[in-house]
Amino acid sequence: MTTLYMLELRIDLPLLLRFLQGQGLDIRDGDEDLGYGIHAWLAATFGPLAPKPWRLFVGRGRPPRILGYGRADAEQLRRRLRELAEPASAAVCPDPETMIAGKAMPSWRHGRRLGFEVLCCPVGRKAEGGIEKDLFLIRADSAPPGALTRDRVYSDWVRERLERQGACTVTSIRLEGFRLVRQTRRVQGSRHGRGQRHITRPQALLRGELMVGDPEAFASLLCKGIGRHRAFGYGMVLLRPPS
Repeated sequence: MTTLYMLELRIDLPLLLRFLQGQGLDIRDGDEDLGYGIHAWLAATFGPLAPKPWRLFVGRGRPPRILGYGRADAEQLRRRLRELAEPASAAVCPDPETMIAGKAMPSWRHGRRLGFEVLCCPVGRKAEGGIEKDLFLIRADSAPPGALTRDRVYSDWVRERLERQGACTVTSIRLEGFRLVRQTRRVQGSRHGRGQRHITRPQALLRGELMVGDPEAFASLLCKGIGRHRAFGYGMVLLRPPS
């Protein structure tokens, strides 16, 4: 199996916003998660080498940084940025030698216990109409009043996805954060070309512990992430020591 890398990219946030404005993306009026903007920058800068899934970390007294998984290592990303990125795109990460780092992910043995956390967008599509909607609201539509909680619905949903293909067994899981986030998406169909629209979606942070099952399936799980909107900063499974 091809080596999987964890990449860390530190970015200059004001220059990212300037780059996005140059791309015709106006996110000043409330795109809270910057998901589409970073997706656009990663694609413009690294093309098919861009890490996915990924997650943005901002605050806590540290520079903004992106963590992601990918098949290209840090040096391949640096070379792509130096050789092929346009100036406005390259300026977002002005010192790639120190601002792009990476490491090869290890192979995990069957039975290894690990802690995990995942920031996800728990949505599904209703049977009639196919409209994307908060998974909790979809399930609540057919349940007795008060029978469900977000913790239960989201935890069951994440557990089922983590355990697919025998990748692992989830031994504990809990919802530790929830909010509604306004996101930006590009749309087709305007006579003036591509426009943008804003949507509101749930954002949930879940943490827990798991036991590795099939090592190859587990590596594939890390590589793919879980849930929808993985290209926009959701679904990356981060690992940590178990408690």
